Amino acid sequence: MSKVTRRKVLKAGAVAGAAAASSAFAQEFFSKPSSVLGPARGNRVVIIGGGWGGVSTARHLRRKNPNIEVVLIEKNPAFMSCPMSNLYLGGVKDLDFIVFDYANVAKAGVTIVNERAIEVNRAGRYVRTTSGIIFYNYLVVSPGIDYMYEAIQGYNEVKQFMPVGFKPWEHIALKRQLDNFEGGDLVLAIPKPPYRCPPGPYERAAMLAYYLKTNQIKGKVIVLDANPGPISKGPGFTAAYNDLYKDYIQYIPQAEVTAIDYAKKEVKTPLGEFKFALANIIPPMKAGEIVRTAGLGDRWANVRLPSFLSERDDRVYIIGDVIGNVPYPKSGQVAYNDGKIIADHIAQRIAGKQVAEIPNPLPDNICYSFVSSEESIWVSHKHNWDEAARQVRQQSTVDNNRSKPNGALALEWARGLWGDMFGPGA
Repeated sequence: MSKVTRRKVLKAGAVAGAAAASSAFAQEFFSKPSSVLGPARGNRVVIIGGGWGGVSTARHLRRKNPNIEVVLIEKNPAFMSCPMSNLYLGGVKDLDFIVFDYANVAKAGVTIVNERAIEVNRAGRYVRTTSGIIFYNYLVVSPGIDYMYEAIQGYNEVKQFMPVGFKPWEHIALKRQLDNFEGGDLVLAIPKPPYRCPPGPYERAAMLAYYLKTNQIKGKVIVLDANPGPISKGPGFTAAYNDLYKDYIQYIPQAEVTAIDYAKKEVKTPLGEFKFALANIIPPMKAGEIVRTAGLGDRWANVRLPSFLSERDDRVYIIGDVIGNVPYPKSGQVAYNDGKIIADHIAQRIAGKQVAEIPNPLPDNICYSFVSSEESIWVSHKHNWDEAARQVRQQSTVDNNRSKPNGALALEWARGLWGDMFGPGA
C-alpha cells in the first residue's frame, strides 16, 4: 500500500469517522454494490466483517484456490487495527500507523462490498445488505463485538458522549477528548470477562498515564476494575503502574461500575461513587448483532468443537471474537489464525477432499502490551485438543518484564501480520 493511498483515506475524513469519511474513495477504487454482483460464478464464499479474521480468511482463501469467488462485506471503507491502538491514544503513534485501505485485498481478487450486512437467510443461503442480496455456498461470520450498554444503568442514554474505543474508529473521538483534557480524575472502568482483548484495558491504563505524565497534565487515571486483579499479565502491569506511574494511576480492584450519572460526572460501584472529569467506561460485550439475527447464538456463537463450524449450520463458519465455547482469547492474532485455518478447511471442502476433524494446529496467540512508549510485556497461548474430554486445552507463557526489545518485537509482530493481510508497505 502506498503512503499516498493511505493519506487519501485519512484525508477523506477519518477524523470524522470512517463510515462517512472515505466512501467515495472506497467505491472509486475497490467497492462493488451488492446489487450488481449477480449470481455466483461457481463456489462463492461470503465473509461478513473486514477485520483481522475476515481479511485473513479472504486473503488465504484466494491463495489456496484463486478460482474460489470470495466476497467480503464490510461497512467501513477502511481498516483500523484495535491492536496497537493504545499507542495512538497515548500519543506515541499517529492514526496513520494503524489504518489501512482494502485496495490490495481487492487486487488479490476479493470482491469488497462496502455495505452493512443486515440479514442472513440461512435457508436461502444469502446475505442481505443495504443495497441487495448476495448468495453464498459458504458463509464466514466475523463481525466482531457489540457493547452491552444496558448492563450499566444510565449508559445507553449518554453513550454518544462516552466513546468506548474497543471497536474500530471510536478511538478518534476518544483521542479528541484526551487532547482536550485539562486535568482531574480520568476514570477507566474494566468489565468482567469475556470481552475483547483481555489485557487491552490494562495496557490502556498505562498509556493514558503515560499521556498525562508526558504532557505534564495534572490528573490521575482511576482504574475501576470489576475483577479482583488484572486478568492478564498482572505482575507486569502492576509493576509498571507502581514504578512508572505511581503519581498518575490509582488501581482499585473489585469496583464494577453499575451506573453512570453523566450530569453529576459520577459513576457508581459497590465500593462507592467516583467523580470524574473524563471517563472511559468499557461495558460488558457480546457478539455483533448479525449473530443473533442469523440465529447463530445469543450473547456469543458456539462452534462444533474442535472445528469452526457453527453448531447450527454446517455451511457457516464462526471466527474471531464472537466464538463463545472455546478458551481462545478474543484477540487479533487468534482471529487472524482462525482465518488461515478455515480458509484451508473451506478450500478442501470445495475441492471434494476429506477434511480432518481436528484442525492442526489450533490457533495460537501472542499478545504484546505496551506500558511505555517503547517497553512491552507479553503473553502467549498454545491450544491443543483433548480428545478424552472433548475440550480445547490452553497453555500460557508470559513475560512480565517490560523491555525495549519486547517493544521492538511487538512492532515487528504487528507489521508482519498487517503486511500479510494488506500487502507490501502495510
